[in-house]
Amino acid sequence: MTRPEPTGLRLPSISFRRDDGLPKYIAISRAIALAIVEQELEPGEMLPPQKELAESFGVTLMTVRQAIQVLVERGLVMTTQGKGTYVRSQPYRLPLGSLASFAAQITDSGRSLRTEVLGYTLVTVSPIEQKRMSLPSDEAFELVRLRYVDDEPLVLQTSLLPPAIGGGLDAAVLENRSLYEVLYSDLGIRIDHATETLQASLLDEDSAEMLRRRPGDAALLSARLTFDDGGRAVVDDRALIAGDKVVVSADRRPDGPGVSLMFTSDAPEVTDASTPFVRGGRRTRPRTPPAHQPAQSEPLKKPVRKQK
Repeated sequence: MTRPEPTGLRLPSISFRRDDGLPKYIAISRAIALAIVEQELEPGEMLPPQKELAESFGVTLMTVRQAIQVLVERGLVMTTQGKGTYVRSQPYRLPLGSLASFAAQITDSGRSLRTEVLGYTLVTVSPIEQKRMSLPSDEAFELVRLRYVDDEPLVLQTSLLPPAIGGGLDAAVLENRSLYEVLYSDLGIRIDHATETLQASLLDEDSAEMLRRRPGDAALLSARLTFDDGGRAVVDDRALIAGDKVVVSADRRPDGPGVSLMFTSDAPEVTDASTPFVRGGRRTRPRTPPAHQPAQSEPLKKPVRKQK
């Protein structure tokens, strides 16, 4: 059996087989991809120049360029003109398991989380939303948050809360605490269960700006309706998640509840397309503090109810 040839790229060495029948650029891209997945190459690390890679692998410069293009298309590396090729950070794994806040999921993954409250105000909801939350009127408090993971904006989230709950909520504390925690600790609301649906979506111009991406980029749209232990709907969440940074996973068992797959026409409660993603007032742009300085929270005034 032919031994894989070392590339000399770094230790432990990256190698590829020349006798497996694959085009050389595919074999090289797979070898580098494996090194990235196994964290032999870390996020932010720069690959050697293409000429050096070609000499190390014993192939032409064109073959190396083809291999790198495959890695770019897979989202594993990014190439910056005049600077080189860098390893991209890998997608965050969003587990579909036990009910937990987004903050708890991020903390459990070992990544850092920063939340910016962009707005908190009383808004008019659609008839669909009013019915879904069993609201006595067409008003609810809208909380808008931008969630950063490892200092990169990942989730644009809007949460509707019934007036009876939202009127007693201090939104400013949500830059440092999860909404579920505040509901329980400050308002005595015990979260019991939630229904959640994920579907593919595209970023519009406004959401793309918030998430520092391009309009039309892929996203996941999460719609979660959370209930307390009395069966009352307490939070109606919509979250736009950058599609290039998240993968959804589930531990599926023959005797477990599993994950349902349905057509959007059979799931009209996923979202109300007649309403904009963000309705209330908010800051026009998220704050972007220097990497060495934490964001300074601007005081948020408790919203005042509209007079009918």
